[in-house]
Amino acid sequence: MSAPATTDASPLTAPGRAPAVTTGVAGLVAFVLLFGGQMLIQVGGSEPPFDAPADTIARYFEARDPILFATGTYLNVLAVVVLLWFVGGVYRLLGDDWRAPIALISGAVALGPTLTAGWELAVFRGPEGVDPQIARAAFDLGNLSFASAWVALGGFAVAVGWSGLATGRLRPWLAWWSVTAGIGLILARAVWTTPVWFLGYALFWLWVITLSVRLLRRPST
Repeated sequence: MSAPATTDASPLTAPGRAPAVTTGVAGLVAFVLLFGGQMLIQVGGSEPPFDAPADTIARYFEARDPILFATGTYLNVLAVVVLLWFVGGVYRLLGDDWRAPIALISGAVALGPTLTAGWELAVFRGPEGVDPQIARAAFDLGNLSFASAWVALGGFAVAVGWSGLATGRLRPWLAWWSVTAGIGLILARAVWTTPVWFLGYALFWLWVITLSVRLLRRPST
């Protein structure tokens, strides 16, 4: 990594308050939509582990409340759209650093697989009876797409943190947090069927919340 450049501009005090405020709001709203949607999706029983047998997965889908599940998945789609605003806002706040486009592309690529509709289709057809093998295929498709997205999301976090360290546009602790969360997400793909994956994922979202709050508070450099 190159030495931090001397600059008075940080994403926390970047030219114009609109980009910072919009980015902060987008990060917090995306978090609320995503995890609020997940709470609705889980009504009726907790999600089985990634490697659960087909019969368990079929029973999980059959136990979903159709209205709450549909509402939860809709909120998750909205979360993806709002998170794109967050990713674009962070790109804007990183300035003309060469790592900024990498962060933007990585963030955009990460959000595509999260729109996979396997789960929702399985629940939508639930009243007709879901074959356990088809249920498992839908379950695995959604989960593996989600897990693969972690790699690109990790690339986004690493690029943002690296840029912040090199340019001084992020406080060092916040930049290192981003890099650490990104590496955690990338490594999580290798152990996606175990609970270990949640560590990197949680660390990333805590970083999103922290950065968003700091952007809204307009702290001094």
